[in-house]
Amino acid sequence: MKLEFWTAMNPSPEHAARFATWAEQVGWDGVAVYDSQNIFADCYVALAIASSATQSLGLSTGVTNPFTRHPATAACAIASIQQASGGRAVLGIGRGNSALAHVGRGPVYMEMF
Repeated sequence: MKLEFWTAMNPSPEHAARFATWAEQVGWDGVAVYDSQNIFADCYVALAIASSATQSLGLSTGVTNPFTRHPATAACAIASIQQASGGRAVLGIGRGNSALAHVGRGPVYMEMF
């Protein structure tokens, strides 16, 4: 097993390249981009920008959820990041507390998750 150290990033398109480049330069193994609709910009746009700006940095959603992102849509989006990044993508998936709170919902029930 390999121990890795990741950091988190706001998915702001205007800062994605600069932050990802910095994270790679200072030695982080990867960056997780917040996927919280109505709070932040789209995480997959930021991941694509970060992919283009880096060579070895891991790239992940931190985290997406199966309610606001249908699993088929999330799979297609992360597969695109995987292809664009040369295999550095990770799909972080969770119950969606913040994304769902801002659309009047609670976290995804464990059965759906």
